[in-house]
Amino acid sequence: MTELMEAVRELLSLAMASHWLLLILFVAAAVDAVFPVIPSEGLVITAGMAAAAGHQNLLLVIVLAMLGSVIGETACYFLGRGSGPALRRWMRRRDARQRMYEKVSNALHTRGGLILMTVRYIPGARMVATLTAGATAYSFRKFLVFTVAGVTIAYTYVALLGYVGGDAFAHDSLKALAFSLSLAAVIGLAVETTRRIAVRRRRARA
Repeated sequence: MTELMEAVRELLSLAMASHWLLLILFVAAAVDAVFPVIPSEGLVITAGMAAAAGHQNLLLVIVLAMLGSVIGETACYFLGRGSGPALRRWMRRRDARQRMYEKVSNALHTRGGLILMTVRYIPGARMVATLTAGATAYSFRKFLVFTVAGVTIAYTYVALLGYVGGDAFAHDSLKALAFSLSLAAVIGLAVETTRRIAVRRRRARA
């Protein structure tokens, strides 16, 4: 077991020092925006740790993650715009999907900025929001402004989590990663719990 842990630490150290990490980070952030199956946040945390160890540049990590995400979300927006009628027909096949589509659409056109900036913290919701924004012809200029603002805040926060963890456990990359991911999970859980409480209160008032 000890040998396995040491091997993992060695691989993690090599990965953090590699210039390929930044390219992989950029691609993962772009793909994650369209197909949310690649955990780009975990890669950003790892890159933040690498920056704390002096292997990567923290600002470059944040900028590349932002660029990748903006490109991916923009592609998703235009995918929604190009398939608007087909997407609406697909949504109408089930009542639950239709209600979700209408709810997201109404939210986008009443408080779009808030939705586009915060939806990335809800698993899978970012893709639905960006597709719906395109399908309902939401202003692309507004979409781009709020998306850039959202990814700036999100990836700065995630990269700093990795940086703090990497700095606190500079001599043990495995502990640093475990610390950063745990901290991210706790903060994410707190945000999601707060959101659910707010939703329940609004429903109770209604």
